[in-house]
Amino acid sequence: MSDLPPGTNPFGSLRPHFVWVYAGFWFRVLAWWIDAFILTMLGWVTRLLFAPSLSVTLMNSGPGTGKYQISDIVQASYVPADYAYSYTTIQPVWHWHGHGFYEIAQFVLPALYYILFESSPLQATPGKRACHMRVTDLMGRRIGIGRAAARFFGHFLSFMLMGLGYLMVLWTRRKQALHDLLAGTCVIRRQEEALVSFAPPA
Repeated sequence: MSDLPPGTNPFGSLRPHFVWVYAGFWFRVLAWWIDAFILTMLGWVTRLLFAPSLSVTLMNSGPGTGKYQISDIVQASYVPADYAYSYTTIQPVWHWHGHGFYEIAQFVLPALYYILFESSPLQATPGKRACHMRVTDLMGRRIGIGRAAARFFGHFLSFMLMGLGYLMVLWTRRKQALHDLLAGTCVIRRQEEALVSFAPPA
């Protein structure tokens, strides 16, 4: 049993002490899931604006008949679309046409998201901020757009190496992934250290 009177705080009046540490692998995974969810929602909105989905039922009565272009319907209703759909007795075929805004947005949106957030005064994406993390240079300073861009495009190399570039967080000294090493960045996390007001028995 504790020797402290009922209702006594065993930690006394000590205030929590905060330190910055290199962010570990699982905290970074959690931040990635949060950012992925946000980007998925943004992508869904972009898809509604640039490439709406259409459902059309076609009746085909014989070989070589029943061809139909969904783009005709889309153009008639003045809704932008990037694809046409041809139906034959063999298989449906998608044809690219239009301006490709949706395809461009699928690449540009994540790039702008990571580059602008990580080079901003926030120094982190919303997912990283939720996990109390920041992206800095090796001296803890805010990074610029160029370094943030190098870090973002370095993700592709980390991915192409079967994810090995991400796993490097587990054994590098500053817990850097391959894209961090290439860009000269690191990810740090604000952590609370719990201090005790007693000494354990010898």
